[in-house]
Amino acid sequence: MAVSQSNQSNFRYQKGLVTPANTNVVQYRNPTVVMWWSAAIPGYGHVMLSKYIKGFLLILWEFTVNLNAKVNTAILYTFLGRFDEAVEVVDLNWLLLYIPVYIYSMWDSRRMTIDLNKYALLADMTWASSDIDPVSFSELESNYLDKRKPWLAVFWSLITPGLGHLYVNRLPSGFYILVWMMVVLYFSNTLPAVHYTFSGDFQLAQEVINPQWLIFLPSMYCFAPYDAYLQCDSYNKMMAKQQSAYLMKEYQDPAFKQKSSLFSEGSGVMNVVASFDHSVYLEMAIKELEKHGVAKQDIFTVPLTQKIKPKKNSEIIRSSGFSLLDITFAFGTAFSLFGVIYGFVLGGGPIMWGLIGLFFGWGFGFVLDLLMRKKQYKMKKKKGEGGEVMLVVHCDKQLVTLVKEILFDHYTLGLQVVDEEFKDGVY
Repeated sequence: MAVSQSNQSNFRYQKGLVTPANTNVVQYRNPTVVMWWSAAIPGYGHVMLSKYIKGFLLILWEFTVNLNAKVNTAILYTFLGRFDEAVEVVDLNWLLLYIPVYIYSMWDSRRMTIDLNKYALLADMTWASSDIDPVSFSELESNYLDKRKPWLAVFWSLITPGLGHLYVNRLPSGFYILVWMMVVLYFSNTLPAVHYTFSGDFQLAQEVINPQWLIFLPSMYCFAPYDAYLQCDSYNKMMAKQQSAYLMKEYQDPAFKQKSSLFSEGSGVMNVVASFDHSVYLEMAIKELEKHGVAKQDIFTVPLTQKIKPKKNSEIIRSSGFSLLDITFAFGTAFSLFGVIYGFVLGGGPIMWGLIGLFFGWGFGFVLDLLMRKKQYKMKKKKGEGGEVMLVVHCDKQLVTLVKEILFDHYTLGLQVVDEEFKDGVY
């Protein structure tokens, strides 16, 4: 269920909230990156910060004023060197309304990001496991905290923007992205142009396309997978913190170390040490152990919460540096936009060159991402290595086989049985 009113009064800085339609997280963001997405399409930076009402109003403003001012068409003519046509096509009455709000969108998203980073820092300092209920139900929808795969969120967003947000149960963002994507695809005639492009009829593809609507697409198509990836990663971190706090509160009995030394002196007493990633399977394994006779005070958990050297508060608030994929999707957006624009004068048409620019930008940006953070990011660990929680189960010798079966059934990354005969990792 959702966080109760009485529970909310117990803490000042709320880390997040799980509701049936959404999962809201106060997470660290890079102000420059958020401002970039507000520049791509005003309102997108605010949506990243869960400022839905302001973000949706700014997006609606962007489409309404941009279309009436013919801003995208003017951009097209400008980059093609057709400056006289760019001047002629613009409606000054709408353009002079457009500029102040465009600048405000970038400034306000950066300002709010810095402010929210401060609250995220305070929340991490003060929150407790009771601050967030991991499951929320209503008559029409349900939601829960569990590990999701960020790359699956990217995949579904690439198939159809908005689906990645639905995958992570960010329903307001997913619905709005899906609706606007349908509108832009329809009025830009992109899908018929895609058909003609892959049929080899590049001239007809260029004739049917509407450039004023088409130029919206690069920003929209790149924002959806990037934001879905970021939100999925944020949810996973919050889930891990919430579960860590719960496990430390419920399964760190002070008396455990006195009676359950790893090298037990009593005969027939053993300890099963296992490694897990954060997931609901871990809690299921613990409850299954209790169901089969292992006492709660004989289960001890050690979440590995400190993996990297923490940043200074000033670095966190200003978010120095970039996270993985920031540059990848920024370059993909920019190069795709240029590909669409110059595709109107190059053989192959705007769809073909837009896709070429998209993939080139992604590739080039990803290489830069890796080079800039080669000391921070390592290649993805092999399956079975590492772990995020250590679980120690103190039990009688006759229960060891059952304990091992339960842990393996719930996807432990590895385990070892330790007793008085255990030496140097072998018996």
